[in-house]
Amino acid sequence: MRSFHKVLMVLASALIISLLFTSSSVSASPEEIKITTTYPRIEVNPGQSIQLTIKVNNLSPEYQTLALEISAPQGWEAALKSGGYLVKMVTLAPYENQPLTLTVTQPTGVSLGSYTVVVKAFDGSGNLVDNLSIIIDVAEVSPLGLTLSTTSPSIEGPAGKSFQFSADLVNETGEERDIDLSYVAPANWTVTFSPGYESTLIRTIHMKAGERKTLRITVTPASDADAGEYSITVLATSGAYSQSLDLKTIITGTYTMDLSTSDGLLNLNAPQGEVTTVTLVVSNTGSGTLEKMSFRSSGPSGWEIKFDPNQIDAVLPDSSVQVAVSIKPPADAIPGDYSLRITASTSGANSVSKTIELRVTVLGSMVWGLVGLVIIIVVVLGLVFIFWRLGRR
Repeated sequence: MRSFHKVLMVLASALIISLLFTSSSVSASPEEIKITTTYPRIEVNPGQSIQLTIKVNNLSPEYQTLALEISAPQGWEAALKSGGYLVKMVTLAPYENQPLTLTVTQPTGVSLGSYTVVVKAFDGSGNLVDNLSIIIDVAEVSPLGLTLSTTSPSIEGPAGKSFQFSADLVNETGEERDIDLSYVAPANWTVTFSPGYESTLIRTIHMKAGERKTLRITVTPASDADAGEYSITVLATSGAYSQSLDLKTIITGTYTMDLSTSDGLLNLNAPQGEVTTVTLVVSNTGSGTLEKMSFRSSGPSGWEIKFDPNQIDAVLPDSSVQVAVSIKPPADAIPGDYSLRITASTSGANSVSKTIELRVTVLGSMVWGLVGLVIIIVVVLGLVFIFWRLGRR
């Protein structure tokens, strides 16, 4: 009887242990685990390094712990990596997927042809639940190299300002590379490069195979650059690969002027009712031509102001023109100081204007001066006569 109880206890213990081991090992069906990649077949050059992203997908409602193995041709090296670690097993939550990087290294002197690398997944019971075959065709591929392009190769703007271009750089060499950036530009011009819309200046950019990046190219003309068209060539170079991009800047020039009188004075005398002429000097101090220049005045009511000429077609850079201004105060203007504003302005897209203020002193008429003088003489003579008569008494 005692021996029978011992047998029962042994059987019960064995059953419990069996249940424990069974519960710790979750089996999965092939329909619940899938290994996928976007590129199941690729073509590479002999000796070219290979990196592909694969995904291990758990389509079941349970946690799955999977062992991963890789079979590769003899002499080839292959590994699964994530975050810099070699991955041998992966645990997935229900309906989770995990991306991994498959790296493949060809042996030296590999022959041209097709090779297959297989990634396998095993469940907790050691059952093969899925595998992914990747075909690698080793051939003499002619990569496109580097491409450098822009949608706006020509920009127009005034002198003294920088020009900003946006360009796309694509690494189609089939390999991860450091790409050097340089330029050819007119003397004393500068060109800088920034990644995207960042402020960091770069001369070298690191790019993965097939990666596309946006570059901001800032072109700063020389401070003394004249108006005109200028060409700049941007170069992207990596090893034997090189790509150029031609850019064009159109400097329209600066538009500034100076306005003064021929003698530099801003005050003058003008008799009542009479014409006084002052000569204005208009100077083009910019680098662009001043076109369609006209003149206007703002002063006391009733004054006659005329310009000769009234309009100038063009004033070239570093040149000047003279304009005669006729000023006629009314005959009944009260003598004194008056303010007269004169403005020269151009029209068009590059319009500019300049204003000066003249102080005009209106002088009384000579006739009234003589009348006043006569009155004074008469008054003085009258006083002399009165004193003489009083003196005789």
